[in-house]
Amino acid sequence: MKVRTAIVGGGIAGLAAAVWLEHDHGVRDLVVLEASEHPGGKVATQWRDGCCIELGPQGFLDSAPDTLELAEAAGLGAEIVRTDDPFADRFIVRAGRPRRVPSSPLAFLLSDVLPVPARLRVLLEPFARRHSGGDETVRAFAARRIGPVAADVLVDAMVTGVFAGDPARLSLAATFPRMAAMEAEHGSLTRAMLARRRGGGGPAGPAGVLASFRAGMAALPGAIARQLGERLRTGSPVERIERGRDGGFRLRFPDGELGAERLLLATPAAATARLLRGPAPEAVPALEGMETAPVAVVVTAYRNPGAFGRPVSGFGVLAPGGEGLGILGTLYCHSIFPGQAPDGWILLRTMLGGARQPDAVALDDAALIRRTRRALAAVLGADPEPDSTWVVRHREAIAQYAVGHIGRVARAETAARDAGIELAGSAYRGVSVNDCIRTAREAARRLAN
Repeated sequence: MKVRTAIVGGGIAGLAAAVWLEHDHGVRDLVVLEASEHPGGKVATQWRDGCCIELGPQGFLDSAPDTLELAEAAGLGAEIVRTDDPFADRFIVRAGRPRRVPSSPLAFLLSDVLPVPARLRVLLEPFARRHSGGDETVRAFAARRIGPVAADVLVDAMVTGVFAGDPARLSLAATFPRMAAMEAEHGSLTRAMLARRRGGGGPAGPAGVLASFRAGMAALPGAIARQLGERLRTGSPVERIERGRDGGFRLRFPDGELGAERLLLATPAAATARLLRGPAPEAVPALEGMETAPVAVVVTAYRNPGAFGRPVSGFGVLAPGGEGLGILGTLYCHSIFPGQAPDGWILLRTMLGGARQPDAVALDDAALIRRTRRALAAVLGADPEPDSTWVVRHREAIAQYAVGHIGRVARAETAARDAGIELAGSAYRGVSVNDCIRTAREAARRLAN
């Protein structure tokens, strides 16, 4: 059998690419091949005891037009829900206690999120020296501009929340390009924010309100899967890709093969490297240099709204690596999206592992729950027995854009395109749902042209 376009990988990037090919370019002769039995990849939702258990991303920022357009194309425009309070409190653990993240410069000066000397050092940011050139780690950039203490508390927490990564290894230009651009254009983050204060957003990225769907994030891949129908084939692991004699591609499965004129790979970097050994071997070394961080998710539910010694309201709390809590952070899901838990319940989603504690994912469920409860007791002031718990592990959870990542991406994409293959997914230019959908649209456009 032969199709015009084959997409390997039925995660959100591969599914979005299929929609864009049809929606933007009229390409209907396509097939999406997903190795697992369920589409969506890490975008997955379960409902238990009236609680919405997000196994992957908790939501997306509604400032991304591609994501909103994809939701409309999937028939989910009316199903989008937004957090009740976009300005809800966020917390960072410092010295063992949750500290409220200030929302204004004056609040920052009066807050206890950093010691007084560190807060004063942040004020000197406009006078910090510029980078001399070359790729720089996030930690080096932050220490240079706002001081080492702020780097190890504020920026470390931000990197933990987005990448579950080590800021001393991640590339600033690849992970937070807006920060690098602000310094390059204005010489200072402070001056850049003053110049852009009417445009919204901050150094880390664009502004927006956290959003999801009434039935949870899995509603989006589910709706796309229904639209694709038989053009989506789950349980179809591609073992090998070869060049066909007609200039197209031959995809080998355990029990057969498929021909395709055009090919888009929306698989993790390691899987992509394996598939390109035949048609584009020059891409393999760059792809094999891309790492991922494992993450375990422990969700705990409590029927008693006063179960903890401290209030559990706002968005949640992040734990910088230096705190030694053994967790990356906890989201207050009942507070972010009230419809995702029964009235009066507390629903917490705690992440563990990441680049600095990868072995945590290998712990059994009981050990992960114990570690989670110890951390929550330290942060929230009590250790109540959860009424329900859920545990999930992602051994390849979040791509890590280490120093040199932009060059690796360029080498991999160039080699793949020379072979007539497009790449998409979180391994390249952003790990969020919005990034995957946006880059899938760009890849679909290149493939169609």
